[in-house]
Order: sequence, then structure tokens, then C-alpha cells
Amino acid sequence: MKMLRKRVAIATFACLIGTAACAQDAAFDTWLKTAELGVHQPKDENWDEIVRKAKAEGEVTIYSSSSTVNALAEDFMKLYPEIKVNAYDLGSEKTIEKVVREQQAGIFAVDVVNTAGTAQMFYDLLPNHRIVNYVPRYLEDKIPVDLREPLLTQVIEATVLMYNADTYKDAPPVTNVWQLTEPAWNKRFAMKSPLGSLTSLALLTSIVEHADDFAKSYEKYAGKPLVLSDGIENAGYEFLHRLLKNDLVIYDSGSKLATASGLKGQAKPPITFSSMHYINKNGSDDYANAVLYDIDPAGVFAYSTYVAIAGQSAHPNAAKLFIAFQMGSRDLTPDTKLEKPYRDGESLKKLQGMAAYFKVGTFSPRTDVPLPKGGENWPKVRKIFGSAEYQRDHVAQVNDFWVVETSN
Repeated sequence: MKMLRKRVAIATFACLIGTAACAQDAAFDTWLKTAELGVHQPKDENWDEIVRKAKAEGEVTIYSSSSTVNALAEDFMKLYPEIKVNAYDLGSEKTIEKVVREQQAGIFAVDVVNTAGTAQMFYDLLPNHRIVNYVPRYLEDKIPVDLREPLLTQVIEATVLMYNADTYKDAPPVTNVWQLTEPAWNKRFAMKSPLGSLTSLALLTSIVEHADDFAKSYEKYAGKPLVLSDGIENAGYEFLHRLLKNDLVIYDSGSKLATASGLKGQAKPPITFSSMHYINKNGSDDYANAVLYDIDPAGVFAYSTYVAIAGQSAHPNAAKLFIAFQMGSRDLTPDTKLEKPYRDGESLKKLQGMAAYFKVGTFSPRTDVPLPKGGENWPKVRKIFGSAEYQRDHVAQVNDFWVVETSN
């Protein structure tokens, strides 16, 4: 009898859990239909109606991994003063955590989710209905499929190898990444800690994923095949292992990295793994940073920052409008002439949400827009991209490797 009651209790609990899940799915499906998203997105969207509904909703809330979200909010409200923007700069990891925790508690406070973190976005938030991909129909033929499916890329960014062009005026100081593991660069290579930064962790995972490229690069450099250290799985891990053994310097912020590599007047400045957009501090802070574009196997590690509508968003039309705004106006062409300041006047009307990003280091996925000054060579630059599948399957392993290596 006790066993029977136990089985009944388990079955009842499973039924309740299943009922709750079915209820959540039903609520999500109803919301999708009402919001005209997912399979219910019209083939020919009525933008006059979307704007009207967005203004009636009156506000939109964004969780973002970037501080630039505050500039986006300001610019959006310049064009749509009827809609209040609640912008939260949370960092990549906290953005995802906040979305998950709130929705698990039945709180649907956010409308737009804007972050990197490919594995979490693709394999957690998207399949669990925490976000919905949304691409304005008029942009579908202007963005390559892999940059709009399964999630829309808002901007392509990159972590790059950066050096001081003031100290090294004649030529870059290294031409092969393995030089950074040599004694000459002891305590002279720096990066941001991957612990707490999904972007930095994704960079390390991308290096491990492209181990074959790093093995070939080593053979070019040393003239012989790479011999792995004990317990090291491949050339990507070996590269990270040797960097750490060479007293890799860890910084807690990207801006400090930009200062470390870019400050003029240094005799032996470090080379850094830095976010490419910090190259813009050359103008604002008189730094001398330059990108190692021609280093073997690559000096540019590119990644997408995604934008999506949050599941069961309370303001879905304002969310649609905000995403369309982020991607720039439909009036842009590759030959569009733009004048500074980009965040005002006619330039803002054309660039819209692209205005705050219209600089080297952040590039639109659209094929029909102009490139920022100084970024004209971006389409030709040798880049390494990490895949979503590899990030999903190996990011925890890379994280564990880092923890063990840095604790020795």
C-alpha cells in the first residue's frame, strides 16, 4: 500500500509539472499570436501600425551587455519621444542570468535582450522560449542568413591583438602568435579575465576550437611540429598554457587594457587581447593602439552580439520598433554620406541605432550600409569565428581548464 501511494504521489507530481509546462507553453503560444511574432509574423509587416501600437504601449525595457545601451536609449527617445526606454547595462553573463531568473519566477519585465553569449542564447534562452528571434521583413534580404538565423546579429564585434604603434613605428613587434609565449614577452601580454566575462571565455573557446590553425602556425614559426605538454589536449590549449606560464597579466577591465597597450612614450608596452572598439580611444585619449591584422594565424577573433525580443514581452511592438531602430533606417546605402556628429540631425535619422556604434570595432551585419571611417578593410581582414555548437559543448571545459591552470 505504501509503495502504491508513493507511485501515485510521483505520478501526481509529474502530472502537475507537466500541466504547468503545458500552461506555460500555451501562454507563450497565445502571446506569440497576439504579438504577431514567430510563425505569426506577417509576410508584409505594416510599419505604420507597429509604430502606432508601440507608441500606445508607451515604454520598452532593454537588458544589455554593453554600456552603449544608454546611448541607444537616448537616441531612440529623440526619434520616438512618446516611448520611454528603460535601459540596463548588465554585462553579458548577468544579462542572461537576469532574464532566466525573472522568467522562472513568472516575471516578464524585459522586452529586448541584447548580448553576446552565443551558446546560452542559442541553446538555453531560445529553445526555452525566453527569447524570440525577430528580423524586420524589409531587412531579410540585406543580412546573410547566418547573421539572422537562428538569432539576429545586431553588430559584429571582435577581440583583437593590439599593440603600440608609437613604440613600434616601423613594423609590428610580432608576426606569429607563438612569439607571445617566448621570454621576450614575459609579463608583457595581457587580457581581461574570462571568469565573469562571457566574451573573454568565448575568445578562449574559439582559440581551442581552431587548434589546427594554431598547430600549423607553430610549425611555421618553429620549423617543427608542436609537442604538447603533459595533459594538454590540443594546440589551442597548449597556446593558452604557454601564455599563462609566461606570466600572462590579467586585467579587470577593457579600458585598462587599452591604456596599458596604447599609452604613448612606453619603452616596452604590452600586447593585449582587447575589444576592437577600444581603438577609438586613440582619438579621445591620444593613445597609439593598432591591430595586429597580419599576425599568423589571425589577430581578429570575431563574434556576434545578438538582439531578440524577450518571451512574453509586455511591449512587443515597442520591442519590434527598438530592434528595427538598432539596425538602422531602410534609407541607408553603401554610398550614403554621413556627417559628424552621427547621433544628431540627418545622420541620426539615417543611422538611427547604428549611430552609437558607427566606429571601428563594431560592424553592422547589413550588406547595404556604409562602413565607418577607418574600417574600410574590415571585409578583407582575416578573422576567426567561433561556432555556436562548439561553444555549447566546450565552454565549460575551457572554463575548468582556465581555473586549474591559474590556480597552480
